[in-house]
Amino acid sequence: MKVINKYIAFLMVILIIYASLFFPYYSTASADTGTGQNQYSLANKYYKVKSLSNGKYLLGNNAGYEAQANTASEGITFYLKPSALGVYILYDNDGKWLNINFFKAIIRDTNRQNSIQWRIDPQNGGAFSLYSITEKKYVSISGTSLVWKTAVDNSCLFAFEATQGTKAFPEADTNVNILSSTGSTITPEYALSRPGVGENIIGYADTHAHINHNLGSGQATFAGEAYNPLGIEQALADCSGNHGNGGIFDLWGKLVDGAGSHDTGGYPNFNYWPTSYSTNHQQTYYKWLERSWLAGQRVLVQQCVNNKTLAQITNTLPPYKNGPTDDMVVAELQIQNIYSMQDYIDAQCGGPGKGWFRIVKDSKEARQVISEGKMAVFLALELDTVFGADKDYIGLYEAGQITKAECDTRLANIESQLTKFYNLGVRSIFPVHALNNGFAGAQVYQGELFSIMNYMQTGDFYQPEVSSNPRVFYKQPKAELPAEAQGHANTQGLSRTGEWFIQKLIDKRFVIEVDHMSDKTFNTALDMLWEEKYPGIIASHTRILDMFEPEDAAWEQMDIPRMIKIMQLGGIISPMLWETMDKHQLCVSDYLSYMIELSKGGTPSYGILDKSEYQAYGGPYKVPTTWYNTNSDTSDDIILGIPFGSDVNGACMLPNFDRFPGVFSNVNYDDGSFQALYPGVYSSEVEKVLFGRQVTGNRTFDVNGNRGVAHYGLIPDLLKRMESRPDIVNLNATFNSAEAYIRMLERVEKYNNSYPSRDPAQWITVDTEYWH
Repeated sequence: MKVINKYIAFLMVILIIYASLFFPYYSTASADTGTGQNQYSLANKYYKVKSLSNGKYLLGNNAGYEAQANTASEGITFYLKPSALGVYILYDNDGKWLNINFFKAIIRDTNRQNSIQWRIDPQNGGAFSLYSITEKKYVSISGTSLVWKTAVDNSCLFAFEATQGTKAFPEADTNVNILSSTGSTITPEYALSRPGVGENIIGYADTHAHINHNLGSGQATFAGEAYNPLGIEQALADCSGNHGNGGIFDLWGKLVDGAGSHDTGGYPNFNYWPTSYSTNHQQTYYKWLERSWLAGQRVLVQQCVNNKTLAQITNTLPPYKNGPTDDMVVAELQIQNIYSMQDYIDAQCGGPGKGWFRIVKDSKEARQVISEGKMAVFLALELDTVFGADKDYIGLYEAGQITKAECDTRLANIESQLTKFYNLGVRSIFPVHALNNGFAGAQVYQGELFSIMNYMQTGDFYQPEVSSNPRVFYKQPKAELPAEAQGHANTQGLSRTGEWFIQKLIDKRFVIEVDHMSDKTFNTALDMLWEEKYPGIIASHTRILDMFEPEDAAWEQMDIPRMIKIMQLGGIISPMLWETMDKHQLCVSDYLSYMIELSKGGTPSYGILDKSEYQAYGGPYKVPTTWYNTNSDTSDDIILGIPFGSDVNGACMLPNFDRFPGVFSNVNYDDGSFQALYPGVYSSEVEKVLFGRQVTGNRTFDVNGNRGVAHYGLIPDLLKRMESRPDIVNLNATFNSAEAYIRMLERVEKYNNSYPSRDPAQWITVDTEYWH
């Protein structure tokens, strides 16, 4: 038996040696080929491609490529642009790429299609193979020609030799130059500060962004993608495929933005879009997001969004995209796309986990990726009929209109979806959005447009009543209410099913979004959260009613008394960017800093912040202490950190300066003064950070120009302009906002029957809480 075993072992060794010689090992795992390269490290660099079977380098001719150059200098230079992890577009110095024609021949041309994507796999001995993701075959060399093989052999082996080049694959620039004390350039992955355990994060948070709304609302309303595997020319292409020639089918642009026809041209000239005057052309291309990260953005909340009615309408019009209409189908599609976008950015940065864009599911993960100098991305849902809750099932059952079994089935379905989306990474949810649903009534706003949408989706128009809030001046058109009534509010509040849903969100530790709630909904929900002492509450893109004039006709939204209550509970107030420019953020800052200062005494009490500019409709308002700052644990303290909500790619334009002529100083891009926006954002190795005008294609973007904050990459430029007016914007609060947001999540994660304290003596209620 021992002899036989030795004989078998000897044969196995011979077979292994034979296989290694004639059948090189294939693997998709990351592997260093022995040259210091792997399939991910080739990203965004120049190479000469050498066939290892005939020893020749690829060169290009009119029809294709041939392996016939004797030296590297004679071979053609390729720029390797990742289209996915380990997958590349081979772009040569004549602006052509390795491609496949109709007859399945391997060619060289400029047709942009999926067949220009090639998976590069590591093989033995420092070699790589090229695999077509469309043909499912390998590139092989026969003589000097490029042909197909179904399996890897020696004729399929190539080497990628690093070289210099002058024709990079088309891409946007961040126009951020990061320098060390010696004047050398520091790469972005080493630029941002890395807060350790117990150290506060320095950087800002955007709690309300729609990166991929193009996948919702019928997939024809919003044009452009945050990324595309085939590159920027595809991601930011001419929008006529969505909006028609001259924007003739752009219903959203006409009804919401007030736009007429528009120049549809995208990359590279961008004759009309992106611009702050349009909300439905892509403004969060990934390189623009990267510029904001490089300026100090440490947290972004991606809100999945859809409008079913808009989808149904656009599906009946050219270009007849027939996009999905169901909110939850769209949400899942958008979540999958965001994870793919994370992978795409990883591919640009050198491999899995190396990208700056990191989706996280809790505060610990967020602190970890931020400690690596990256940006933490959270997922949220902002949908009209979230989880399909179109009726008040509990209310219907209690009224005898459905059976208990039907009610229980409906509730079980909602709870099942809640668990599903939690497992997908969602941590923040709007119970109600622009339209009434089975959980709650929505704010009434936007004239007749949303009332008509409400009818189309629910079978009923908005049903307004006279508002009891003296700050509300909006009037719903054609409402049968007294002409002298000051303002209108939704009659519909939190339903019985909505009350059940709020409790489920608390039980599963979701953050509850209160924007878009009608006053009745908001008041009931706030009382529930107060009873539970639940800290997971956020107004992620809000406005402060007390800051508006009557002629502004403000609708049901946040006001100072309810804002104070959310702060006391440990929640977050994030004013819209527009309102940040108009002292709303400063109002939040003044009340929050007063609450923090008052709480330093350690004894529950209240004080009065007597500022006349905040008392147009009442006040002065009493401000209570918060338990989080009177207890002995400083790690859960509320801090002076105020995020913003950009609502980018939503229904709100990014800011321009038309409303604020001469208020904010212009950014000077030319004298070297546009440097780091805030101390502590960058690592200690960074000596200087210089921001220039952002350039994409042939368009140079200048925040001082007539497009304003044309896209997300100009958020740093906006902050630079606001820096000139500390009497309007508190940038200290802005750059502490990422820490504040993550502390809120930590309070949610610690929440249980004994945390926070339920001792009534620790929680002050004041008599300016008018809604009780």
